[in-house]
Amino acid sequence: MSEVVTLNNVNIFQKGNKVLSDVQLSVQEGEFIFLIGKTGSGKSSLMKTLYGELPLQEGIGQFDEFNFKKLKRKHIPSMRRKIGIVFQDFQLLMDRNVIQNLYFVLKATGWKKKKEIHERSLACLKMVGLEDTGAKMPHELSGGEQQRVSIARALLNDPKLILADEPTGNLDPETSEEIMRLLIAVSKEKNAAIIMATHDMHIVKLFPNRTLLVENGSVTEH
Repeated sequence: MSEVVTLNNVNIFQKGNKVLSDVQLSVQEGEFIFLIGKTGSGKSSLMKTLYGELPLQEGIGQFDEFNFKKLKRKHIPSMRRKIGIVFQDFQLLMDRNVIQNLYFVLKATGWKKKKEIHERSLACLKMVGLEDTGAKMPHELSGGEQQRVSIARALLNDPKLILADEPTGNLDPETSEEIMRLLIAVSKEKNAAIIMATHDMHIVKLFPNRTLLVENGSVTEH
């Protein structure tokens, strides 16, 4: 197994304030990790550092071949091609149908051929069990289906790492469990590492995996 993410002695700053100190993190291929902690504890700041939204100022950080310390703005898009992101509020484009949401991401990440874009989009919808919904508008789907679409979107470029920020936060318990099973299956099938920030301790207990606690400015194994 190879390492996908390494952070050593990392300090994370948000608007000039240090939010996390001395973060040590090693994430292996195919590993599923929960990130727990209160709102405002720094979970999102850690996530933002991993996808290049917050520049790394202090410490050593590596994702795949990208060194966070040396990461230039122009390199961020190619880094993000290897990262899938799933948000709590789905963040689908409401003015286009489901499959056009996926086309949009592929075009934005450098895919050119219409046929390949269409085939890849369909394949990812199929992975999440939604191959028949391509022509529907997002508002015609349930919350759980919208989250499945956002997982399909995260899978488009075969990411090595999926960052899921409260992906079950807006869903009922039954749908949350469905989404968890899907994420775990994707992680196994694609050998993608998943880091999932969550408040939902019921989910954490139900799907035991490595768990990191973010509190009092530090990240510790829970």
